[in-house]
Amino acid sequence: MSIEIRAVEPGDEGELHRWWETGHEAMAGRPFDLRPTWESTRATTTRPHDDFEQTLLAAYDGQAMVGAGILVLPVADNLAMAYADVTVPERYRRRGVGTALLDDIEGRARAAGRSHVLVEVLAPVGVVGPGELFAAARGYPIAQREAVKVLDLDDHPDWTPLARKAAERAGGYRIRTWGEVTPDDLAPALCEALNVFVSMIPRGDVAIEDIAMTPERLRRNENRALELGRRRHTAAAFAPDGTLAGYSDLFVPPHVVDHADVGITMVLPEHRGHALGLAMKLATHADLMAAEPACRLVTTNNADANAQMNAVNDQLGYRLVEQQLEVQKTL
Repeated sequence: MSIEIRAVEPGDEGELHRWWETGHEAMAGRPFDLRPTWESTRATTTRPHDDFEQTLLAAYDGQAMVGAGILVLPVADNLAMAYADVTVPERYRRRGVGTALLDDIEGRARAAGRSHVLVEVLAPVGVVGPGELFAAARGYPIAQREAVKVLDLDDHPDWTPLARKAAERAGGYRIRTWGEVTPDDLAPALCEALNVFVSMIPRGDVAIEDIAMTPERLRRNENRALELGRRRHTAAAFAPDGTLAGYSDLFVPPHVVDHADVGITMVLPEHRGHALGLAMKLATHADLMAAEPACRLVTTNNADANAQMNAVNDQLGYRLVEQQLEVQKTL
C-alpha cells in the first residue's frame, strides 16, 4: 500500500462526502451512530468558525480513500493545543494508514507552534480497543477517561420525584430558560462563568486552559449556530440576589431531529449544595421534549472523576454505552 495524505477542500462536495463516508465506515461498530450526519457535516465544514482553524485530511491508496482525519487549531485561546481525530476503516487497518495520518497531523501542529495534540479514542465498555493500543504505540498516553452515556426519551425514570427534590433544595434560587440566543442582560455574567469553567471541571492531564469569552464572541458564535440550523436549549440558575449561579445547555445538531447532545453543565462553587445542576438539567430536557417531539435520544460525555455530574445523569436515566479516552502527546 502506497499512502498519500492530502487535504480535503470542504467546497469539493464529492471528496467531502467520501471523507464523511470513510469516517462513518471506521465507526460502524459503535452501539449508536453518534457521528455527525452527512447534512450536518456539510453544513458545519463549509461554514468556518472564527475561533478555530480546521483542516480535513484524507489518506489515499491510489484513488481509494483509506482513512480520514481532522486537525482543529484553536486561534482565540488555548494556543498550545491541537485537537485531532484519526479514523481508518477496519479493512485498511494495520497497514500504516493511521500512522501516516497522525504523522501529517503532528507535522502541521508543530508548524503551527502547538505543543500538545489531543485525540479522542472510543472503545466498548471494559475493553482495550484498537484505538487505545494504537495511541499508546504512537506516544499518546491517556490524559483522561470519560464515559459516553445515552438517555432514551421514550423510556426514562419518572422525573417527578427529582423535580420535587430540586424544588425543596432550591432555597430561593430560581431557574430561567432560553433558546439559541442569550439575552443581552445575561451575556456578561454568562461569559464570566464560562471563562472559569475549565478550571472547575476534572480534566486529568489534559493541557486545556480556561477560555476568554466576551459578549461579542458569544453572540458571534450564537449567530453562526443559528445560520447552520443548530437548536439550543439553555437553563441558568440565579441566586436570590440575582447573581448567576449556574448554567446548562444541550444542542440539536443542524439537519438532525432524532437526537441531541448535552453541552456543558456548571454550578459555581459558592452556589453548590442546592441541586442546581439537577434543576437546570430537568429544565433543558423538558424544553427539548416540548420543542423537539421527534427527538428520541440525548447523549453526554462525563469524566469518570466527575462523580457529582455522573450521579445527576444516572438519576435522570442516562446509561453507559461506550468509554472515551482522551489521549495526549507532547510534541
